Amino acid sequence: MTGRSHLVLGVACVLTAMSAAWIAPSFEGLCAGALGSLVPDIDTERSMLGSRLKPVSRLLARWCGHRTVTHSLFVPFALAVLIATELGQKALAGPLGAFLIGYASHILGDLPTGGCWALYPLSRNRIAFWPYAKVGSFREYLVLLGSLALLCVLSYHNLCAQPGETAHRAKSVRFIAQERLRAYEQADHQLPRSET
Repeated sequence: MTGRSHLVLGVACVLTAMSAAWIAPSFEGLCAGALGSLVPDIDTERSMLGSRLKPVSRLLARWCGHRTVTHSLFVPFALAVLIATELGQKALAGPLGAFLIGYASHILGDLPTGGCWALYPLSRNRIAFWPYAKVGSFREYLVLLGSLALLCVLSYHNLCAQPGETAHRAKSVRFIAQERLRAYEQADHQLPRSET
């Protein structure tokens, strides 16, 4: 997939996770998911992120090549275990979890466009799924539209098909916003005031 397609798919996956209350709704979460959707392609300097971090990109390209180690589902899984172990499971319900969802969406998005080493280190075989599409082709955009349609249906189901839970989720979003505002106001009152 192209970088733009990965961005759109990553943000859509994070929004779906937010609608399911897996991740707390936040702008930081959306940005983290967008970043996560670009990170696996850091192994090529032709990518959106690799072109901005060329020394890192060149090093990774020489070391492992494109769509290999950085495109393994083991990476987001291992990071999730590390985050849950070190920071607690609640950390996965914030921007770090959104980053991992974006990362995994990138790998899944590359499966129909040539495949990748999705099961590395267990297997060094390239895994590809139907419908096969060339990167940047009209077919890729059809795959993207189909994926987005599925994510929209899932989000609709999460938000509208369960009205009692929707009200609860809306209250939790409002609660999060109120808590952040209270914390900001308390921090503002705790600042030392200069006497003039």
